[in-house]
Amino acid sequence: MEHQPAKRCDAPATRDPEFLKANGIGGDSIEGYLFPETYSFAVPSKPEKVLLRLVGQHREVWNKLVAEHQRSYQKLREKMKWIDRDILVMASIVEKEAVRADEQPRIAQVFINRLTFSSFKPKRLETDPTIRYGCQVPVRKSAACQAWDVTDRLHRAQLDDQDNPYNTYQHEGLPPGPIANPGMGAIRAVLDPDGSDYLYFVAKDDRSHTFSKTLREHQRAVDAYVKSLQK
Repeated sequence: MEHQPAKRCDAPATRDPEFLKANGIGGDSIEGYLFPETYSFAVPSKPEKVLLRLVGQHREVWNKLVAEHQRSYQKLREKMKWIDRDILVMASIVEKEAVRADEQPRIAQVFINRLTFSSFKPKRLETDPTIRYGCQVPVRKSAACQAWDVTDRLHRAQLDDQDNPYNTYQHEGLPPGPIANPGMGAIRAVLDPDGSDYLYFVAKDDRSHTFSKTLREHQRAVDAYVKSLQK
């Protein structure tokens, strides 16, 4: 199905309801649908033309990956009850969490495991990038977000903030929408996670991660990471 661009855009196109609806984009912004790639445009170019090019590239890549991973795509839809936008939301989280491309499928699996393993309760993703997004991008921000310095680390006020709908430490399941524009690797990772049974990960000095299956193992990995920072 082709989506035709809106005829007018009274609000900035990235948040204009007519523009979003005309291009088949759910939610209140275009976040998640702007495929990260190198493009060439004439100067000047209308914002709508630029956005449509990026959205078109996203659809092309999306359709290609879904066709390549049809079986696992259907599994996500049936087992997780996810629509395409939900898969995109998860891909955006993987995009922000995985520094190394080779770890994307494992990090995607960790988050899927947190939502599906009966032993993991409550079903919270507990990922910092979602909180940061909720404190910086949405038009309406919670009091705790407004009081936060975006150049600083997250503090207890932000971690405990139930008024931030993107706070995955407080709210179960997926956040309301994408928190980034995922590339091919992150989308593929969600469509084809690695099948491991890890539930936790912590960063190491080389920007890779240590993965753990139990909270006890994870705490040991965290302690090792803290000690490495203190050297």
